[in-house]
Amino acid sequence: MKRFKIIFISVLVISMSSCMSIEETAMKSAANMLSSETGGASVFTKDNDPELIADALPLALKLYEMVLASNPEHAELHYSTGKNFVMYANAFIQTPAGMLPDEEYKKQEEMVIRAKKMYIRGRDYIIDGIELNHPGFTEAVENGQLDEALKMTNESKDAGMLYWAASGWIGAYSCDPFDFELANTLYIPSAMLLRALELDENFNKGAIHDIFIQIYSSLPYSHIIKAEENAPETVGLFSKTYYKNNVPSGTLGDKVNYHFKKALEIANGTNPGTYCSYAGSVCVKEQNYKEYKELLEKALAINPEDDPANELVTTIFQDKARWMLEHAEDFFIVTEE
Repeated sequence: MKRFKIIFISVLVISMSSCMSIEETAMKSAANMLSSETGGASVFTKDNDPELIADALPLALKLYEMVLASNPEHAELHYSTGKNFVMYANAFIQTPAGMLPDEEYKKQEEMVIRAKKMYIRGRDYIIDGIELNHPGFTEAVENGQLDEALKMTNESKDAGMLYWAASGWIGAYSCDPFDFELANTLYIPSAMLLRALELDENFNKGAIHDIFIQIYSSLPYSHIIKAEENAPETVGLFSKTYYKNNVPSGTLGDKVNYHFKKALEIANGTNPGTYCSYAGSVCVKEQNYKEYKELLEKALAINPEDDPANELVTTIFQDKARWMLEHAEDFFIVTEE
């Protein structure tokens, strides 16, 4: 009888270990699939129905978090999870909020507050991913050792993490410009973006150039100056050399135009987001309705099917371009040509 008990317990332990091993393997496989370029978010970005994706993403985001909880050391999954939160905040919360009519200001306020939370959650996931790849990164940033932190990111694959973390950071600020804690730290994402530009300026069809259109036309330039001063050996040196070679004049306007043209060149003019960025920032500021209209019409002329991998993004930006044209009178004193 005693021998039978020993055998039974041994079989039970082996069975439990086997089940745990199968579960761990399954979760690791799920983590690898969700964080891969061919799986995960690509399932959404290839779709052409924004409403379908808007309805599906909340559940998908929780799935990412669930799998991540079982794989806390998976850096790429941290990156994918965070990137999806940032994209969701921008495409399905903040952007739609900005399109609401004035009388729905309460709903707009609620959506913007929610978008800020999503941006920050996404940013933090990605920074955790950077930390896993480069131990000591977070501590260096928090201690004001920005050069030391950025020197750890030395491969082109780091450009994506830096770009999306910075996008979440700046996105959160854009939702709440009166958050002085965020405002005082904007030099950090500015530095991260300059580092990303150095590592891979062609990343994501010129997305880094796109965001610099916004930065140089909307954010106080003091954040860039502070970024260069706090990271003189990386960002400071790169920025000085890069713009000296590409924008000899050094003016903000010329920097914006340079990044606009560069983004168009990298994407072969197939990214409607570039046209929307320039039209919504530069053209509105200069009250140049003619150019505003021309650029948005170019955005609408793009065939989403020409870039199947990014059909969703193209569709969303074209919806935005269409709305911007229909509401031009909200941004211009005169809209007649």
